[in-house]
Amino acid sequence: MVAMKVPWYAIWGYGAHIKSTPGLLYVQKRAQQSSYSIDAINHLLLVGGHTIQTATINRLLEKGASISFFDAHGTPLGTLTPFGTSKNEETWCLQTSAPSHRYVLEFVRSSMKSRLLWLEELDKSLESGLFYRGEHDVLVQSQSEIEYLVRIEEIRRLHTLTTDMYYEILSRMLPSALDYRRRTRRPHFDPVNSMLSFGYALLFGNACVAIIGAHLNPDHGLLNQGAGGLVYDIIEPLKRTMVDSTVFELARESITKADYELSQTRCVLSDELVSRLLERLYTTIDQKIIDTNVYAYLNSLEKGREFSYVF
Repeated sequence: MVAMKVPWYAIWGYGAHIKSTPGLLYVQKRAQQSSYSIDAINHLLLVGGHTIQTATINRLLEKGASISFFDAHGTPLGTLTPFGTSKNEETWCLQTSAPSHRYVLEFVRSSMKSRLLWLEELDKSLESGLFYRGEHDVLVQSQSEIEYLVRIEEIRRLHTLTTDMYYEILSRMLPSALDYRRRTRRPHFDPVNSMLSFGYALLFGNACVAIIGAHLNPDHGLLNQGAGGLVYDIIEPLKRTMVDSTVFELARESITKADYELSQTRCVLSDELVSRLLERLYTTIDQKIIDTNVYAYLNSLEKGREFSYVF
């Protein structure tokens, strides 16, 4: 898979110094300096804490680029836009006017495919297998049926059914001492669900940054509704490859009771476990793939191109 070159640029972390000449944007971080054509950037995304020259802000705005600010977790704080611009309004209008069925179908189809492929790999790798009788047939049949569903509510119900099955099937590969049975809502009372939510929160932040960079409305979801709906849509097919495989591998290999604490209100992960999890997630959460899917969605809205998800 070749990642698309997207027209936004994100600077993550802390300590970058951002300056410019009339044609180039310079980013100095520690001993490394990078340069980018200002004309190629229509949205600069600053995530975390950095310093930027006011002259650079002026140059970007003069060339029609926007500048958005986020906290370290990817939560949007605000945006500077050129005077009189209507880019956000234009793309938000496209989102609300586009027929949602084909996008919902692609989000769910990709999610189901990614998860089933992994379950099949795990089933072959485990001596005792992973599936109970008939489960694999149900998941395969669901993939076939979804192509013929017309109502979005029907697609959502099938997606919920197969997602619940997916998390329950995965419980069979873990030690019973972890007390993980299925995906639960917060507050969590087992370390696996706590790690999943931690990983999904990181993935959410990365996707939110890309969606803001594309001038899309993050709350206009298709599969998911409510605050952050589009962000949840975008990350749904990526959860398996970018978070689940890491969490379940870590839980299966090396978690002990010293890595978490159970209270009457929730499960608290130790700092050491969070550090180990973060180290792995930083390698599996791929911003280029997230950007590619967000840009593909934007191009589909703007140019009527077929939307095909990659994971």
